[in-house]
Amino acid sequence: MFFVRNKIDYRLLYSIDNNLYKSYRVNIYCKTLSQSTEKKIRSYKGVIHRSLHSFNFICATMTPSAIKRIIELPEVEHISLDSYAFLCGSSVFSANGVSIKGNCSLTGKGIGIALIDSGAYPHPDIKTPNNKIKAFTDLINGYKYPYDDNGHGTFMSGLICGSGYCSKGMYKGVAENSHLYVIKAFNSLGRAYISDILYAISLLIDDYDHYNIRIACLPFEVMEYDPYNMKIFSQLFDKLISLGIIPVVPTGSLGNSEGTITGIAALDNCLTVGGLDTTSSHIRCYTYSSSGPVGKSNKPNLAAACVDLCSLNSDPNYIPERNGVKLYPRKLEKSYTTYTGTSCAAAYISGIIAMLIENNSELQFKDIYSLLKVSSTTIDESRWLQGDGIVDVKKLLSNKDKISDKK
Repeated sequence: MFFVRNKIDYRLLYSIDNNLYKSYRVNIYCKTLSQSTEKKIRSYKGVIHRSLHSFNFICATMTPSAIKRIIELPEVEHISLDSYAFLCGSSVFSANGVSIKGNCSLTGKGIGIALIDSGAYPHPDIKTPNNKIKAFTDLINGYKYPYDDNGHGTFMSGLICGSGYCSKGMYKGVAENSHLYVIKAFNSLGRAYISDILYAISLLIDDYDHYNIRIACLPFEVMEYDPYNMKIFSQLFDKLISLGIIPVVPTGSLGNSEGTITGIAALDNCLTVGGLDTTSSHIRCYTYSSSGPVGKSNKPNLAAACVDLCSLNSDPNYIPERNGVKLYPRKLEKSYTTYTGTSCAAAYISGIIAMLIENNSELQFKDIYSLLKVSSTTIDESRWLQGDGIVDVKKLLSNKDKISDKK
């Protein structure tokens, strides 16, 4: 029995032993036969939320007695509480907005960028002159039409591919002619279950070819390094890369102290982007941008501006449909707002990558990183805060037809 109890994460075990709750939303990691485990869960009156059969992963709500029965199955390796991920950013209303506006001929035309976030509001800069949202999936409320009850996803959408319609071109996105594949996995408070995020990544893998998805912008942070969660994230990132999709994540917001990067930002098989404060003549690292080192990982990989950036505003009270009938949004009082957070840096780099892939669709993960690396310049800050530094766009464009073997 002691060995069986070792399969349960200590936090979940403590809750069960102390009778804290009548049921728990848990993640179940199986060695094999996840589908047969599902049958057992249902027989114990459990409710299954998400299943990734390719990775032998199940998320379900179960009673303590059902959990104790499930852990006795030899195919079940580990059970833990379904923890949360958090969006990386906080609203800042400042006059020092920064326009992410490029002057090059590359615009990310035809390149699909998957955005797993809080949704996307149907802002004129996303809808005009053509609709940038090619697909929208809502894992929170099940609505069919785009909306954003938090605002974070809309802001990221604008940084990536906003048309600048409401500002007469002043606040365009980095890759204005790219398009979005949006999955709303985060609620109005900016929180998402890990199981929902894993499921969202599996959805974009299924749809990548139809929407020409080449970048996965994942502007959130996972506050803990659970080895079971990280194993599945890593496997999913490997799958993305094998399909030619570049995963881009922010460092997170745990501050500049050494070794604060954790969760998915610490994985080797994604591009991790730190945040910079460029609002004064002296460029410095953003105070809350998490720092390396992380074991042997070369993290962060890059850094980009993330303080007081200007992008799309949204109406968090807008509901896209009622009784199955589509509702249209009212005109916003303010089309733009400012925002600060390392997620902005990840969105910026996602747009830059879209331009590179537009120029050369054969580029893969290592090629992209090599080009970004040789085109970057460091500032007078620790390597563990900025990685290879700030991407010099002019230098990058002059290198865009070269593929370096450097890693």
